[in-house]
Amino acid sequence: MNGIKSNQLFTILLCVRTFSVICTSDPANSCQMAGAVISAAVQLLTVLPMLRLRSKNSFTLMSEPLFSAPVKILYIVFLIVWGASSFSSLWEVSKSVYFPIESSLMGGLILAGVCVYTASLGLKAAARASFFITGLILLSLLMIMLGALPQAQLSNFVPDAHIGNVLRCAVKDYLDSGELVLCFLLLEFTKGNAGRSIKGFLLAKLLLVECISVIEITVLGKIMDISHFPFFKAGAFSQPFSIQRADSLYMLLFTMLCVLTATVQIVLASKLLGAILPKIRFKSLLIAVLMICVSGGIMITGIDLTPITGVITLVLAGVFPLVLLIRHRRAQ
Repeated sequence: MNGIKSNQLFTILLCVRTFSVICTSDPANSCQMAGAVISAAVQLLTVLPMLRLRSKNSFTLMSEPLFSAPVKILYIVFLIVWGASSFSSLWEVSKSVYFPIESSLMGGLILAGVCVYTASLGLKAAARASFFITGLILLSLLMIMLGALPQAQLSNFVPDAHIGNVLRCAVKDYLDSGELVLCFLLLEFTKGNAGRSIKGFLLAKLLLVECISVIEITVLGKIMDISHFPFFKAGAFSQPFSIQRADSLYMLLFTMLCVLTATVQIVLASKLLGAILPKIRFKSLLIAVLMICVSGGIMITGIDLTPITGVITLVLAGVFPLVLLIRHRRAQ
């Protein structure tokens, strides 16, 4: 697997988080905005053990004795389930928002094929693509902000943040931050000052969440409570041009973010699977098929796996790196 630069780590993580943000169906409010701030602070504490481990010249995750086959399998399961959730988000959005395909299932299969191909190019190719997609994120935010200015009503913003609700939103935001698991795995392949990139990502992610929340609240108001996907609804209401609608730009962004997110998950899961079973072939295709199957199961049963993936995120991104750090300090 090719290595990536620290600034590419920043763009990958930002793209993955942006996909989660624009796919959420939860309405934005003052509690959610305040909770995001608390969550960002806790996430900063979470990544400190990762960075401490990285600062040790002798530490390599793939050669770590505690990073055994069962632990690798748990990471693989998480990546597959999270990737499946990405495809499920594609299907859900395509039902509620205009998408230029007749079959959401066919769209998912096509994107899965694209993800397998891009995964075969390696992590470095995905990292390069993340730069372009980050630029598209900034362009989309600029477009939606320009369109939102004439529509925004500050009276829609009613600060009503009770501490109990704020804490619940903070916990939910943290448990939804699966990119922290990616961060820990990607550090193994990152060159340069990763600490600065990760801290910059946490700040950029917070600004992104707050900015989109303000737009949704001020533009949609009470309509947001009946909107399945507030970001796309706000985009539909916030048209910066009088002639040409900008919805196609947001759908392009959504599709590219979906491909990048699933690709990174496939690449990392394939790498871990190869470490367990070196002779296995077509690893990327196998992981992608499992993702599609799990996604289909999620859609058919309607099961919400967020609580499960949230707990696994806490274990894999918070507890496990801390255990490794304690072990290394005791060994010194």
